Amino acid sequence: MRMAPVIVGLGGSTSAVSVTGLALDRCLALAAEGGAEVRAFDGPFLAGLPIFSVDATPSAAAVELAEAVRGADALVVATPGYHGGMSGLVKNALDHLELLRDDRRPYLDGRAVGIVVTSSGWQACGTTLVAARSAVHALRGWPTPLGVMINSAEQYPDASGRFDARAEGALTVMTQQLLDFAGWQAAARAAVS
Repeated sequence: MRMAPVIVGLGGSTSAVSVTGLALDRCLALAAEGGAEVRAFDGPFLAGLPIFSVDATPSAAAVELAEAVRGADALVVATPGYHGGMSGLVKNALDHLELLRDDRRPYLDGRAVGIVVTSSGWQACGTTLVAARSAVHALRGWPTPLGVMINSAEQYPDASGRFDARAEGALTVMTQQLLDFAGWQAAARAAVS
């Protein structure tokens, strides 16, 4: 029986200095410190996914992503805010979760999903967080009570990848919510077994 929760992170951008990618890495580091097994699907990986098509044979990368999510207890979705919504890169990755449609737990069912949005301005952060939470709901996931918004114009990480106290605190709280939810789900499954 698996003891450590598995948390899959997806997101970032293709930029080598992606604030979104750094935020995703920070969440996964915090989750690992909390005892989770973590796996990241970063911007360069997501950029290699073909544009999702219902009629296309899934690529090896799409199958790899779907298999990881299938085995996950929780997810972190990190996206830059582009024009009031999530990036096409992240949305395309979520679209590939259609491969989980016929699972016993379809899509993101029964999984907590922490959402991190970065943008150079608070308005784009807010609208993107709402859009990302809506997509997670549509995929039957459970967005954490706290979604994290990082204004990259004001909250750029330092050389170690850590953010200012407000952003760091929010990432810590959201990650703990993921760990708590995964623990509660595991306990509930064990109680009915």
